[in-house]
Amino acid sequence: MKKNILKNITLDNREKIYKDFRKLNAKGYSCQIVLTTKRLIIYSKGLAMSRGKKSKQKRMNEIDLNAIHRLEYYIDYVKNNIWVRLIGLLLTVGAIAAGYFLYMGSIPVPASIPFLPYSKYAAVGLVVIIGLIMMFNIRKTLYLIIEAVNSKTTLKFDVNKYNEVAIRYLASKIRPN
Repeated sequence: MKKNILKNITLDNREKIYKDFRKLNAKGYSCQIVLTTKRLIIYSKGLAMSRGKKSKQKRMNEIDLNAIHRLEYYIDYVKNNIWVRLIGLLLTVGAIAAGYFLYMGSIPVPASIPFLPYSKYAAVGLVVIIGLIMMFNIRKTLYLIIEAVNSKTTLKFDVNKYNEVAIRYLASKIRPN
């Protein structure tokens, strides 16, 4: 298969292409979607799980528009585990306390680095930033679920403007029966 999906498909004499999305960023693989007057064509290329092992796969899924009875898309927000957030809180509080004690002079610091007197505060700031990331990091995933008569297709995308506009366009043009 070639990288351009339009060169891999053949159209009927009455079939026309509505829109093609070539630059979709899927999670772990590349994806292209073409919407025609009669069908939805999904081409994906990348790593996938097959019998418990990762393998490179190229897939082309053609779904008849009349066969689609459910189309759903949503953004899933996943926070870190409570234990990771608790460790991040402890790191942040500990680093702030260490910075305070360094500033007050309670913690002796060797004078081995005379030209960088504020490097100790930079290390404290770095630990605070890592702790805040552990506490407030949220992973976002855009899901597209298409259920046809005999198949169910689930695609996971990165959340960006192009992917959201493409999925909204597909959802507006496909009318499930």
